[in-house]
Amino acid sequence: MSGPVQGFSKLSKEEKIQWVAQNYTHNPEQTEVLLKRYWNSDKQLQQLHDEFIENTITNFYLPLGIAPNFQINGKLYTIPMVIEESSVVAAASKAAKFWLSRGGFHTRVLGTEKVGQVHFIFKGDFTKLEQFFESIKPRLISEAAPITSNMQRRGGGITQIALRDKSKELQHYYQLHCTFETLDAMGANFINSCLEQFAKTLKEAAQNYEAFNAVEKNLEVVMSILSNYVPNCVVRAEVSCPVS
Repeated sequence: MSGPVQGFSKLSKEEKIQWVAQNYTHNPEQTEVLLKRYWNSDKQLQQLHDEFIENTITNFYLPLGIAPNFQINGKLYTIPMVIEESSVVAAASKAAKFWLSRGGFHTRVLGTEKVGQVHFIFKGDFTKLEQFFESIKPRLISEAAPITSNMQRRGGGITQIALRDKSKELQHYYQLHCTFETLDAMGANFINSCLEQFAKTLKEAAQNYEAFNAVEKNLEVVMSILSNYVPNCVVRAEVSCPVS
């Protein structure tokens, strides 16, 4: 293997494949043939796939199977399933057929609330931090308005911003704990964009907050990111039948 590569992103697709094959495989020629075998024969479609992400060299295929006969809330569905493990689609199809004559599946959306946090370090008086937070709360929401406007028109948006004291777990560690309603959207980009704006506002406001001393004004944002722990984003699915 050679040393670090410079300017890799500027290489052509062919050159990227050659670099990978020559530096990481025992048979570069065979590797190049194998990688190109998974290209789509439709050049326009392949270009679309190439542009999804950066440094694309080939496609990674998985089988798309079909599981029919799913009756969900009184309506019949055929469900597409992409999976590499055998027997899963067969088992799902068998279960769907079993429950089809027994009333099918019943589902209910219990909540769609998502969560994200701005994690930050504050070396100062927590009481002053609380007062600071309450004073900038309207500003946090207003400065995120260009991001939230479209979501709000659909009935979603920011639902709450709360200050959480995490200093017992880690010294000087605090969070802005934020909840969002994203309706039928996953909302990852929306939430992260809001959080990044909250972090920017938080830091700028701290630097100009007169009640803070020099140390307290130096608030350090560690990370702004959505959470995978979403206890209020829940769907319930159930089946039932008489037992004799």
